[in-house]
Amino acid sequence: MTRTETHERQGSAVSARWRIVGWIVLTTALALLAVTVTMRSVMSGQVAEAANVGVVQEIEEFRTFAAEGRDPRTALPFTSMGALMERYLARQQPLAGEEIVGVAGGTVLAARGVADDDGSILVGDAALVERILRDPKTAGVYESAHGTVRWGKAEAVAAGEPAGTPPERQAHLVVAQFTGAAQEEANRQAVMLFGVAAGGLALTAGIAWLVARQITRPIRTVRETAESITAHDLSARIPVEGRDDLAQLAETLNAMLDRVEASHLAQRHFIAEAREHLNEPQRRVAAALHELVDEDLPGAERARIACGAQRLIARMGRTLADLDVLAQSGNPGFVKPARVSVGEVTADVAAEASLPGTHPERYFRIEATGNADAWLDRNRIADAVRQLIENAVAHTKTGDTIRIGSSVADGSASFWVANPGPPLDPERARALLESYRSAEGSDPGMGLGLAVVKAVAEAHQGTAWVESGDGSGTRFGLSVPLEALAPASRQDDAFADRLATTLGEES
Repeated sequence: MTRTETHERQGSAVSARWRIVGWIVLTTALALLAVTVTMRSVMSGQVAEAANVGVVQEIEEFRTFAAEGRDPRTALPFTSMGALMERYLARQQPLAGEEIVGVAGGTVLAARGVADDDGSILVGDAALVERILRDPKTAGVYESAHGTVRWGKAEAVAAGEPAGTPPERQAHLVVAQFTGAAQEEANRQAVMLFGVAAGGLALTAGIAWLVARQITRPIRTVRETAESITAHDLSARIPVEGRDDLAQLAETLNAMLDRVEASHLAQRHFIAEAREHLNEPQRRVAAALHELVDEDLPGAERARIACGAQRLIARMGRTLADLDVLAQSGNPGFVKPARVSVGEVTADVAAEASLPGTHPERYFRIEATGNADAWLDRNRIADAVRQLIENAVAHTKTGDTIRIGSSVADGSASFWVANPGPPLDPERARALLESYRSAEGSDPGMGLGLAVVKAVAEAHQGTAWVESGDGSGTRFGLSVPLEALAPASRQDDAFADRLATTLGEES
């Protein structure tokens, strides 16, 4: 029984464009709402503060007038509270929403203002006046039939009256501020501010939509480019515009696509190379085994066929080893450098190639030897030179002499193998050093071995090369820096040595 597990995709299904717009609008809306609520609260506080200031101011003015005022008929302090109140109220002009009334001897007098054309709000509401007069506090806030009222009161007695003066000899001033109209105006301004904020929010949403579209356009381009890439076509690239973060992202993705395409091509060539180098030996081994089952073959012929099959199998093994080297060449740690002698590496490889039975009917000689030490992977360099030797053996005839050499110049060490023969066409010589070229028309054994040489050279930060047409045959080789793979301290020492040598020569 097969069970298919389905994993739901996590995250939001809303597009990035809508999320950008949504967050911008939400943030702006919260900010505008906070501003509107704060402004309304401030304006309401200003209404209350203005009312309180008005009440306090009127109360202070009345107290001053009661203490210092003079009856114009006698030029003496007021002895009649009714006269005092009438005189004071006659001088007052209440503002809109303000009521000033005086109570003296049971009579309620009002200062005429503009509140409701006759200033009689308190005069017409005896219960409210009575409530204020009976309140033990000198100021307060009530909710009345006329809305919120902020009030204050003060009392005065006739000059010379002792404590405990009866009510008929007292006067009371009541100042009331009805804040309903002012609060309505504050509310109206808050509503207007809210409308302006709503319009600004709509404008912000429109701008956010356009900006989000501009921002997400490169993302859409990336998606469209990714959709256009197939297993057979990796050439699509993302257009790079500007120098911002998205442009840098596009450049990074293009670089990644370059690496993917190069890796894909290398993989295809790698497979083609393996097929080319393994198919033909495998076919010949199969043919040899088919011949061996023929019982009529003489013993000598049977031994010859078996030896040929063994050589083909060994060749297939070397091919697999070369392919393994190529597969590892891009990995960290492919080379393990150490300080070695260029001349010793050259001599060791030449001696190994000259051993009896290694390369029958070929002669080897050392053409030149480099006299210097270099930071190299001795085994990798030796393997590369062996590949060049195998290549030379495959393209020479019995009795030919193959030359092996090395040299040191301009901070680099070069290793080469030269064989006699007609010069190579320059284009063909260049093509031989491109990885995996033996799959199409190259001579067997050339492309793969030279690809290994090139991989070793590049791992040492060097290059592979070929020279042909100078009358001395064809030379294949590689050149690598002497100190490129040295530890940092060693590079500093080498630079100091070179500088000291140069200064010494100049002096």
